[in-house]
Amino acid sequence: MSLRPKIILLFLSIVLVPLNLLGMITYAYFSKTLEDQTYHYTVQVIGQVNQNVNAYIDEMHRLSLLPLYDRDILAILKNRSDVHHSYYPQTEEFERMSSFLSTLSYNRQELSGIHIITRDGSLFSDLGSPRTVHRLAEGASDWQEAIEAGNGASLLLPTHSPSYILGAEKSVFSVGRLLRDPDGFRPLGMIKVDIELSFIESLLEDVDLSEDASITMIDRNGEPIYETGKAIYPLLKAKGEDVWQLAERESITVDGVDYLPVIRNDSSGDVQTVVFLPEHHIVGASQSLRLFTIGLMLAVSAVVIMLALVAERSLTKPIFELRQVMALAEKGEFHHRMNRNTKDELGQLAIGFNHMMKQINELIAKVYQTEIREKDAEIKALQTQMNPHFIYNTLEHINMMAITKQAYELSDMVASLGRLIRYSIDQKTRFVPLREELAFVESYITIQQKRLEGKVTFSIAVPEAMRSLSIPKLILQPLIENAIEHGHQHGEWRGEISIKGWQDDAYSYIEVRDSGQGMKQETIERMKEEPERGTGNQVALGNISERLLLLLGEQAQLMIDSELGRGTKVTVRLPKT
Repeated sequence: MSLRPKIILLFLSIVLVPLNLLGMITYAYFSKTLEDQTYHYTVQVIGQVNQNVNAYIDEMHRLSLLPLYDRDILAILKNRSDVHHSYYPQTEEFERMSSFLSTLSYNRQELSGIHIITRDGSLFSDLGSPRTVHRLAEGASDWQEAIEAGNGASLLLPTHSPSYILGAEKSVFSVGRLLRDPDGFRPLGMIKVDIELSFIESLLEDVDLSEDASITMIDRNGEPIYETGKAIYPLLKAKGEDVWQLAERESITVDGVDYLPVIRNDSSGDVQTVVFLPEHHIVGASQSLRLFTIGLMLAVSAVVIMLALVAERSLTKPIFELRQVMALAEKGEFHHRMNRNTKDELGQLAIGFNHMMKQINELIAKVYQTEIREKDAEIKALQTQMNPHFIYNTLEHINMMAITKQAYELSDMVASLGRLIRYSIDQKTRFVPLREELAFVESYITIQQKRLEGKVTFSIAVPEAMRSLSIPKLILQPLIENAIEHGHQHGEWRGEISIKGWQDDAYSYIEVRDSGQGMKQETIERMKEEPERGTGNQVALGNISERLLLLLGEQAQLMIDSELGRGTKVTVRLPKT
């Protein structure tokens, strides 16, 4: 895998993985919190409704005892306690009963009616005679049998349709009690308080549950009192499932829909409430959060990918540019440079690379110039070189003639000249031991002494330890020649030329000093600044200085010290290796 996809993958991993984990954790935490809040809110609301209903039913239980505390009502009940002797109620009885029952139902809009049924089947109601029947057969309805079986206890009767109300079919749930004679506990009749289902609906009006929620109120026997929404409780009961055994907050599936059961089982009350909340309602709000989270993650991911591409391009572009320029450098194209657009590490890398290419170019140029100069020197040497065998044979012949004629001085000069020519035309070596260079200089001095007839004296003082020093060839003879040819005025060849050598810790020094006419300081400065434009002795000094630089580097120097009228001192400084 190349660097580019690695950087993009790393960038995406660093940013997107934590972001996605954070989004999933946030969504899970929010969903769990929302579910907890919804569940606890439902439990609280249903518990309050359940408590209100049971409190009202308890009040109706107490209300059902009131006829036994009214003497007139109790007398009417006693008068009509013979089940075998029945007669139509008298007007006074109707009025007393109606007055009593109307008092009980006064300002209770939630009641459908309060009825007292005597043992002979007469029915008295607060609704008035036009709206109810006057006589009711004993045991004609289930609720009658239930009240009889209660044996004086106040009972909650499940939802039913009372048959004694005329002109209207409605469902009510009731509280009924068998009225017994306080003196002998003889049954005297029964009272039945019918309660409108709208009473429970009014309690649920302010309850903010899902429209699809199923709410069922049942009595102690599991018979439904009130039911709204989908009839889930009857479905489960028909399947034989006991709702009281359901684990709360453990969803059940009915007709393909998942419901969360919320059950309030109040053992002290007559009514229990069972609520089934559709889970899609609970997670509805979290669905919005999930969609928002997914959308936000997609948007952030897109931005992150764009930033990753931009960052990858800014990071890898200089690297790829460097790779391309290095590939060109491998092909020998050192003139290409990198763009320096930034001041960071990559910008510094570009600066360093460009500097390196510049130095390589300069080094190549120097090497190229050196090779050209060496070639020129070789060509010049070849142009000036005569047939060495012819010259040596001729000089040997002259030497033999001089010896034959006993001209020994001439013989010495010819022998010295032969050594000079042999040494100077040998172009195979660039460096020679100082000993050989001094021998060459001594041969040159021998010839010059004969030519100058002893007007100039020479001396050489070089330690034996230095004579094995390797030095560039032919750097001392031009200095001796300059001292002879240019160190004295024309025709006034007198003086002393000395060669001296010494060493210190880092360098070796060879000094050529003459006692001639010397040079002006400006002449010396001009020679240093423009050695190639000199004339006469300046040309020789410039050539020696340039050869030292090319062969030994900047540590090798040619130092000139001259004073007009007092002579010149030229010192060659050579580094110890």
